[in-house]
Amino acid sequence: MAIYHYTKLTTLIDYILPTKTLKSNSFSNMNDPRESTPWTMGSINLPLEKLFPEYYSDKTHINCQYKFGQMIKERFQIICFSGAKQKGWDNEMMWSHYADNQKGVCLEFDEDLLTIEAKRKFPNVDILLKEVNYNTRKEGKPWINWNNILSIEENINNYSSILSHDVVFHKSHFWEKEDEKRLLFLNCTENLFLSYGQSLKAIHIGLDFPRDYLPAIEKLIEGTSIKLYTLIYEHDKYIRWNLSRKEGKLFTSVDKN
Repeated sequence: MAIYHYTKLTTLIDYILPTKTLKSNSFSNMNDPRESTPWTMGSINLPLEKLFPEYYSDKTHINCQYKFGQMIKERFQIICFSGAKQKGWDNEMMWSHYADNQKGVCLEFDEDLLTIEAKRKFPNVDILLKEVNYNTRKEGKPWINWNNILSIEENINNYSSILSHDVVFHKSHFWEKEDEKRLLFLNCTENLFLSYGQSLKAIHIGLDFPRDYLPAIEKLIEGTSIKLYTLIYEHDKYIRWNLSRKEGKLFTSVDKN
């Protein structure tokens, strides 16, 4: 199955193609306000005084709940894709919001191959690729018991694991047109660089892509089987044409897939 990652031209030619990697981002840096705004978080028996021994007091109790919420959010590193239920490369809203208003590109990845690469690259990390749910969520947040037998690190890892299914893969219905899948790296606090190996199958060129940069992309994918597509807008929808070069000239042909 194919999944799609929209990005700017500069990101593609300066970082993604030269390094053959995708960069993860923190859950706190997502554009959904439910994800980017600070959280308060508590639980049964949560020992805030042990977590923040030099800061905690009755007056700072709520602040410590916010600090703990941030600690949990920082355990989620994410790479976002589209195409959970639809084709993925013809999403007009995604082209506008994430591909520099048609000037960027949409990258097509083989989902299975990318997951294999992720698990090979990070064998000690819990990794999950899953569709985002846009249905109405139950009120409230899951309460989790703090286990005094476990260490602080073990407890926090357990918290993030349990919460990830409820918060990372759920967004409000306003975001449904993103048709999103997320690749989650659990309990990682730093940005990760995922080598995509052979999983990158195609690059879709936006309607307003500056064609002077096309040779740079061709050079960066030279010797690979990565396909190039150019998009046109016809009858109120995108269609894609194969893009190839022969004897220095560009040729297009109708894509029949």
